[in-house]
Amino acid sequence: MRIKPHQQVFFSWFLILFLFHGSQTQPSTTGYTCTPNQTTYPCQTYVFYRATAPNFLDLASIGDLFHVSRLMISQPSNISSPSSLLIPYQSLFVPITCSCNSVTATFGSLSAANLTYTIKGGDTFYLVSTRNFQNLTTYQSVEVFNPSSVPTRLKIGGEIVFPIFCKCPNETQAKTGVNYLVSYVFQPYDNLSLVASRFGVRTHDINNMNGNKIHPFDTIFIPVNKLPVLPQPKAPSAASPGNAEKKRAIVGLAIGLGICGVLLIFFFAVLLYRDVFSKKRDMERPEDNQKIQFNRPGMLMKGNEVNLMADVSDCLDMYRVFNIEELREATDCFNESCLIQGSVYKGSINGGTYAIKKMKWNACEELKILQK
Repeated sequence: MRIKPHQQVFFSWFLILFLFHGSQTQPSTTGYTCTPNQTTYPCQTYVFYRATAPNFLDLASIGDLFHVSRLMISQPSNISSPSSLLIPYQSLFVPITCSCNSVTATFGSLSAANLTYTIKGGDTFYLVSTRNFQNLTTYQSVEVFNPSSVPTRLKIGGEIVFPIFCKCPNETQAKTGVNYLVSYVFQPYDNLSLVASRFGVRTHDINNMNGNKIHPFDTIFIPVNKLPVLPQPKAPSAASPGNAEKKRAIVGLAIGLGICGVLLIFFFAVLLYRDVFSKKRDMERPEDNQKIQFNRPGMLMKGNEVNLMADVSDCLDMYRVFNIEELREATDCFNESCLIQGSVYKGSINGGTYAIKKMKWNACEELKILQK
């Protein structure tokens, strides 16, 4: 069947469109190609990085990862102090040097910032690419840049090159005022309008640079004349020396008062214990009370001594009466050293040794037993 002229024209346009779309390949997982002889390489550019817990919440650790100083991150990131602590997902601009690297004949030259990383326990190309470098590179690209390394046999302490995806503005872009192509990892929650607004550019500019097919975790390049000012959380103000000194004084005073309070409670507890113990001892040993009464002058009246002798004379056939002073002297004031047993004391009177027993007033029956 013969094709009519107008059908030939339609078929030709269809073939051209098909070939055009067929040439639009997806972004390579190994990186972005470049031409080494261009005068635009190498160049200074930036990556958009987010602080993450637990290892990258300060500028020092992030600076070590990218081989830059804390100041080189804090200044473009609108952070007042390089020593400031970061919060999770805080936005940062990290400077890198982008080069056109001749890799192999198969892959040609790839545009990347080569960062050396020391392998630690549990590291893999995939984990370091996605966790530490937040998909700014891929494990496939790491394998290309490290052909002699076996991904399944990484040696702890070994050094591996991680190529961070980047691009330098070409001459045409530079003439239109593009100074940086910032490397940005497109997130699942992102939309192109939001990203364009964050960097102060048009959505059309991002599409022209990266194409219309942008997927989550793709590294895209944002053409900017200058870096936007990143909104940062308020850094906690450092305490002044005077306030710190005052705080230490208050803490010291509180500790001192606490110790004094504990000692005071202990002192009152000891006094209470002694009082209770003394009362209990007096109840268990009533004879001690009698002993105390003997030791106090004037406690026994003369009339009491007369009554005692009268009671004793009625109970004993022969008796000898000693006054309290003689008994006290004989027993050394009823000293414990003279105590024989119970309430019986050993005493010496006029060279004679006597057993001296403390008795109640009505002791006739007990005296009669002792007389036998």
